[in-house]
Amino acid sequence: MTEETNVPERKLRHDSTQEFDTVMESIAASPPMNHPAWHINRPPGSPWPIKAEDISPVAWWRTLPSDAYRDAEQLVLRALVKHIGVLHGGDGLRAALAGDAAAAIDVAFTLMPIEEITLTVDIAMTALCRCALAPNASAALVMAQVLGLTDLDHGLATELAASWYCYGLRHSTDQRKFREAKSVLLKSFKDWHYRGEST
Repeated sequence: MTEETNVPERKLRHDSTQEFDTVMESIAASPPMNHPAWHINRPPGSPWPIKAEDISPVAWWRTLPSDAYRDAEQLVLRALVKHIGVLHGGDGLRAALAGDAAAAIDVAFTLMPIEEITLTVDIAMTALCRCALAPNASAALVMAQVLGLTDLDHGLATELAASWYCYGLRHSTDQRKFREAKSVLLKSFKDWHYRGEST
């Protein structure tokens, strides 16, 4: 596997295995918000229910789809990570906040599985989100994985994961290999779902 497709398996809990199949297997090159898979939990044509101005920018990674990051939101993210100082985050988190995508990916994987959303998680994932928007297909793929394998209180994790997968696919230099990662993601999502049902 290449760097873009080397995605370790993690856990996930959602209500329907069919939902994973529908979202991840039907994703095409169309913009995520217009894709029919987006409307699994919402009526067709309804806007994304969470707005950037209603929440803190450090929570955007877990509440906004990739196409919600227009120029204004990206400027806010860049300014935010530039002004975050870390005392105990180590060199990896400092590099991630400086825009090093490999460091941001490494830091994100050290957090997995995310069982509680803390300020540390929000900061690390905000750094990863910023790297994904650079654009960086590998960081976008990891965003998809982390979101799909994390319990979020709004029930839109699958849609968020799908949006970052689509974003990464659009910006990948090797779309064939990137598409291969879809089956790895789908398997890890299903595995976590089954583990969640059995506990």
